[in-house]
Amino acid sequence: MAGTSGGVVAKSLRSTTGRVVAGVVLVGAVLGLVIVLRSSAEQRSWASAEGTVQERTRSGKSTSVKVEYPLPDGTTQVATLSENGPIRNVGERVTVRYDLVDGRVVDAALADNDQAHWVTGGMLGVVVLGAMVANLLAWAPKPRSG
Repeated sequence: MAGTSGGVVAKSLRSTTGRVVAGVVLVGAVLGLVIVLRSSAEQRSWASAEGTVQERTRSGKSTSVKVEYPLPDGTTQVATLSENGPIRNVGERVTVRYDLVDGRVVDAALADNDQAHWVTGGMLGVVVLGAMVANLLAWAPKPRSG
């Protein structure tokens, strides 16, 4: 009985639709993983500054912090940033990474945002492995009856 459901799954994966779906899932998961890794690497290359949490806000299940941090030209920037790591309290010092283009901040994130990238990358890695197994099942030669 235990081998029966595996046989049904393998048969449905070997159909044209099953092969297409398995291929699309694999391609999508690999592209997602590449995007997450590139985004993480890009953020690590941004300039950083020590800022101070001014306020915490909660909207549904997500929490944001308003952080004030200095820029290289001596001005200060205030930004509301997603809190993906540990809970930050008002007055706490945090490291902010920011991307400057023509002297203006175009994007910013808390430095502990890497944790969110690791979690997303790990989940996508599991999906990639599952999709690879599904593709192996979909494209494996049919066992000979004999």
